[in-house]
Amino acid sequence: MRSKTYFVVLALFVVLIAGFAVAPIAGAQDEMGVVCDSTLITLLLVAEHDYDYISGMMGTDMEMPALDLGQYGPVVDSIVAMMMEMQEEAGEPMDMEAHDQMLADMMAMDTAGMVAAYLGSMDMEMGDMMTTLTPGNVAGEDLVCATVRADVEKFILAHILTEMSMMEEM
Repeated sequence: MRSKTYFVVLALFVVLIAGFAVAPIAGAQDEMGVVCDSTLITLLLVAEHDYDYISGMMGTDMEMPALDLGQYGPVVDSIVAMMMEMQEEAGEPMDMEAHDQMLADMMAMDTAGMVAAYLGSMDMEMGDMMTTLTPGNVAGEDLVCATVRADVEKFILAHILTEMSMMEEM
């Protein structure tokens, strides 16, 4: 299961890295890409390290916008290279088709829908008394950064809920 996840994430990562090199961004930006905050880049690191977010884009129609990774650039490059190597070495487990379908279904929902679907699969309900948390938007943030932030948050949540659901089915 991890092999397929590594492959998908590696593919996303390759696309992301390719996007860093060639994706045009509307509006003013320097040659390095759009500058976002370190928290967003750290989220990208976690998403790549644990779920092959960037490397998983590679070989797909998905494209990551050009971002200036700042001091984290070498770390991102190392993680991507490591994930790509692991994907090349890993075999593909038999249960990945079910995992991939569940993940695709989760990614097609908004975050509230993902949580509701997960709770429903566990025979639980969202309580009326639950607080609905708002996304951590950064005031004045470039639209590219805000879009990547929302996508990474959704991506990580979908992966966590999918893995938890798959473990419950075992």
